[in-house]
Amino acid sequence: MPKIYCAGPLFNNKEKEEMQEIASALEANGFEVFLPQRDGFEFFNLFSTFVDLGVPDTVARRVLNKAIFTLDVFKVLSTHGLVLNINGRVPDEGAMVEAGIAWNSGKKIVIYKDDARSLLNGNDNPLLLGLADFVVVSRIADIPQAFHGMRVETLTEGAVIDTTVLRGLYEKGERIASLASERLEYSFVCRRLMEVLEDTYADQRL
Repeated sequence: MPKIYCAGPLFNNKEKEEMQEIASALEANGFEVFLPQRDGFEFFNLFSTFVDLGVPDTVARRVLNKAIFTLDVFKVLSTHGLVLNINGRVPDEGAMVEAGIAWNSGKKIVIYKDDARSLLNGNDNPLLLGLADFVVVSRIADIPQAFHGMRVETLTEGAVIDTTVLRGLYEKGERIASLASERLEYSFVCRRLMEVLEDTYADQRL
């Protein structure tokens, strides 16, 4: 089953609803979807658990930031394609990083936009548009069709560019993803994140 990563703004209810609508349209058409707001960790809950374990606030934030980055890089690299929602006054910066990683690793990218606002007098940034061969989809219902016909290969070694940095992130992200997919006690998850991310604070007993 083709796997699609949903990248876009997730900072208010309207944005979350739109991203959920995109994910639902893809799933209704036979795609497997990773939607960060739904399928990632409840990181805010983990923060309070870190504090309860005696981890300083600055350390907890650092570990959770590293966990978010690592998990999302893994999920981007382990999918076949990425849908990039660029609605808003400016595109979401996190989604842009995810799209850049996907493009650099040969994933199919579909850009979605139904917002009249643009950066350059009615035109979006060419460097952004080029990620999707300068094609922009303006209706959510048309997004699944834009992915049909893409090359779907087995996601094994070819899922990652052969660089030490990405290989390491991919492997750590895979371990974090396994934690996110199970209902585990927050204290256990926090300890495992410290271990997986090799944070220096993990040398101290929690």
